[in-house]
Amino acid sequence: MRPRGDIEAEAHVLTTEVGQILLAHVGQIARISASDLTRWRKDYTAEVVSAAVRLVDCRRRAATKFSRANAMWLEPVGLEQATSEIVATHKARRFEAGSLVVDLCSGIGGDAIALAEKSPVIAVDSNEAMGRRLMWNADVYGRADRVQTISSLAEDFVMPAQSFVHIDPDRRATTDRRAREVADYVPGLEFLHKMMKAVRGGAIKLGPGSDFSAHFSGQEVELVSLFGECREATIWFGELSTCLRRATILPAGLTWTNEDCAGRSTSGPLSAWLYDPDPSLTRSGLLDRFAAAHSLVRPFVGIDLLSSDQRVNTPWLQAFQVEEVLPFDMKILRQRVTKGGLGPLEIKPRGIPVSPEKLRRQLKPQGDRPATLFVIRASGGTTQVVLASREPSERV
Repeated sequence: MRPRGDIEAEAHVLTTEVGQILLAHVGQIARISASDLTRWRKDYTAEVVSAAVRLVDCRRRAATKFSRANAMWLEPVGLEQATSEIVATHKARRFEAGSLVVDLCSGIGGDAIALAEKSPVIAVDSNEAMGRRLMWNADVYGRADRVQTISSLAEDFVMPAQSFVHIDPDRRATTDRRAREVADYVPGLEFLHKMMKAVRGGAIKLGPGSDFSAHFSGQEVELVSLFGECREATIWFGELSTCLRRATILPAGLTWTNEDCAGRSTSGPLSAWLYDPDPSLTRSGLLDRFAAAHSLVRPFVGIDLLSSDQRVNTPWLQAFQVEEVLPFDMKILRQRVTKGGLGPLEIKPRGIPVSPEKLRRQLKPQGDRPATLFVIRASGGTTQVVLASREPSERV
């Protein structure tokens, strides 16, 4: 029977012997050419070939998100929106083991699968095809017996009594670009606030750049970074809320909250060491408290960089040893780069719209001594360039 539609073509590839043969052929080719497509279409329909190519491409890209990506049923939109396995596992640990968890807007199942390790999960999504993919993926992780899928709008689903909830609102429902304001998420704020009162507690997944502070006063907001990149702002509410602000770095599993230090950082001169903080600290608003606890100062007004005389060795900070402070003058910078034999050259703009790629081309570094240039325009000040060397970090 000829498969119809993306989901049926994907199912054909995954569940039939001939589909598996095609999938293996596609997986053996790093860069698929037009001649490859033409050859495969002699034996398979165009829909099936497209499905196989799509699955292989998604599995390759998913390798950075999921440990079992090579066996999962994936598609581009669901993969892009899915929570990384490490982040999902971190969140799932806070839910009470054995208690029912409803995962709203569940997609391909990144969060539902992590939650199902210790709890029964009802995965709700308006797209029935996503539900089919989710159950396949739950089976890949050996957790399908603890997952039930339901095709429904989140707004129409009646929450079971005494359940917890996780929700990943759609950030692209009304536009092709990701929404930055929570008011543009779907489901929207009215539903989210109503839901928070209807269950024991739970988590709302938001973008790290969203305006969460404006809409969730009094709730815990956790900013999570993975391998140095801020991935998510999680709103914890009800029984699962533990503080007001939390920064977490993964996979190390380190955390810093508003309760860890009551002090505030102070301004001070640039010293021997300059630090670039983990983005979870800055986005959570906890940088000043962290700085005070570690006797660090802010050398530039309005810029999220820290400094100290003695090195502070911590996974929360990338350390740079300061070599020189230069004016933002192209002639002076070129001379310094050439005479110092600098290269490759890392460029970090702060407070100024400088293109690192363009500036690197202008400076033409050809040396063999790696260096970092911080191009900094502090509030009300002139632009300075800090020449520094990156030091080994405990960041993991």
